[in-house]
Amino acid sequence: MGKNKKPKSIGRLLIDLTPLLDVIFIVLIVVLAGQDTFKAEADQKFAEAQEIQEDAEQELEDMMASVKTYENQLEIYEELNEKYNVITVVSNYALNDRTYRRVKVKANGNEPLLLELNPSNSERSWAEFKTKIEDIVKEDLTKETIISIKVEEGEKMLYRDYEKMKSIINELQGSYPGKISVKE
Repeated sequence: MGKNKKPKSIGRLLIDLTPLLDVIFIVLIVVLAGQDTFKAEADQKFAEAQEIQEDAEQELEDMMASVKTYENQLEIYEELNEKYNVITVVSNYALNDRTYRRVKVKANGNEPLLLELNPSNSERSWAEFKTKIEDIVKEDLTKETIISIKVEEGEKMLYRDYEKMKSIINELQGSYPGKISVKE
């Protein structure tokens, strides 16, 4: 080989990095611009979460107030239960046939009595009614008995049944003075 000859070179590889830097710069701008959007979304979601938490805390406070109210009502009920027997009498009749009626006697702690009144058993049923109320009154003569006569919502009571109940209760009030009162 001669002196003047240069060794063959594979060639110089020149890489122009300008387009790569342009792409990296554009990606960086997109990421930074998107970060504001992501931050705004995150702030919005955080605000929503705080609002939900505040609502939940308010609901919890309301529920706790309700629990206290129910506890107070339960205490009052227990105190009243120690002093009073409460009897609820509910009566109604079939709209298509007034000869068949129902009377339900419910008292705290006692099995309810359901009377099906019709022309054939009316006297016997009213005797059962009187016996049931008298048994409740006699259970604890230290308590006053309060009798509440009601009609179920949307139902009606026959006036003759109401009068019969009142006459039985009046008779019992005479037998147990000061122990029975009626709330209508």
